[in-house]
Amino acid sequence: MVTRNVPRWDRGSLLRKGAAEQATFVELFFDLAMVFILSRLVEQAFDMLAEPHGASGWTVLGQSLLLFLPLMRVWTLTTYITARFDPRRPAVQGSVIASVFGVLIFGVSVSWAFDGRAVAFAGTYIVMQAGRTLAISLLATAPEVRTAYLRYFCWYAVISVPWLIGALRHGPARTALWALAVLVESVANARGWPVPRLGADLANLWATAARYLAERYQQLLMISFGEPLLSVGVTFTQVPASPYRITALIVAFLTTVLLWRLYFHVAGQLVDDAVLAASHPARTGRVAGVAHLIMILGVITTSVGHDLVEKHPHLHTPLTWSSVILAGPAIFLVGRSLLEYVVYARVSLPRPAGIVALVALIAPLALVPPLAVSGAAAIVLLLIAIADTRRSHRHPDEQPTPP
Repeated sequence: MVTRNVPRWDRGSLLRKGAAEQATFVELFFDLAMVFILSRLVEQAFDMLAEPHGASGWTVLGQSLLLFLPLMRVWTLTTYITARFDPRRPAVQGSVIASVFGVLIFGVSVSWAFDGRAVAFAGTYIVMQAGRTLAISLLATAPEVRTAYLRYFCWYAVISVPWLIGALRHGPARTALWALAVLVESVANARGWPVPRLGADLANLWATAARYLAERYQQLLMISFGEPLLSVGVTFTQVPASPYRITALIVAFLTTVLLWRLYFHVAGQLVDDAVLAASHPARTGRVAGVAHLIMILGVITTSVGHDLVEKHPHLHTPLTWSSVILAGPAIFLVGRSLLEYVVYARVSLPRPAGIVALVALIAPLALVPPLAVSGAAAIVLLLIAIADTRRSHRHPDEQPTPP
């Protein structure tokens, strides 16, 4: 008889009694909802950047970032919940399915989050974050779990004020208030969610569930890799075919393949081992999580750039467009450099050199067609991939050496 190695649990607690392993079907179902909202984020940014009489390109990019960051916080909290609680239990499954519905509301609100659906967007975020943390703090039986989620709830109660007031305001006031909410949440998270009498705790589940969390972040990154292919493919079907657009499609595909390869060669395959071998696994895991979110932001930004290249064959490239096309790969390389430091306690020279090259090309390439800009970005990524291959040939058995 074959015995399946699954987490143990008893009737008195929803907590996992063993280490979290691979994602369950309900967690993968939640990830499907992420496909929808990531696609909506790309479409929203593309539509506003491509509109000749719309908002400033820089304003669009800032607003898109403000929409991206809370989405990632929702995904992170959901993943931490399923790492701590047994997702085979109906109550936990119900929480995840409710989160799927919340992400769906996000998706249908994101295009008008700075217009007529601001209340729906902000309200959904507060209900999901504050509501879930409050429910867990009231229902949890383990004192340390109850205290942790009560700290989270106290902070989300504070954060809800600028979110909701901003939803009722218009223009720059809304953007400023929402930016303040995101900043406060980021600082609270970095400081361990400190609350008087409840203290603070920087430790997290990375110390005990490194393999599970590394796999979950990789799954989300793989979903984001699919977004450029999906987006540029849909765009290609909506415009007349031409040699220009066929070439743009090929460049978009090759760029996505290069981003994928740069991640998995080789540090991306060793994240969990590096976290487990680190002197401070919880802290190292938190940094690894941030690195993945930065890379996802880079992939999504790259996807917006490919859409601009595919649909608008202009004779010149606006500065905001060249910024998006080149900043996407640059942001990805920033996250990949951080991940490399987590795994090897160093950053190889081609990565920062590639970041500098991409940033330096933004202004000069604003004078050439968008396809040339995306081609230049692909060449930079190709050179880094070649350098990685040469290094791996010189050091074929390099093992993780985390800081």
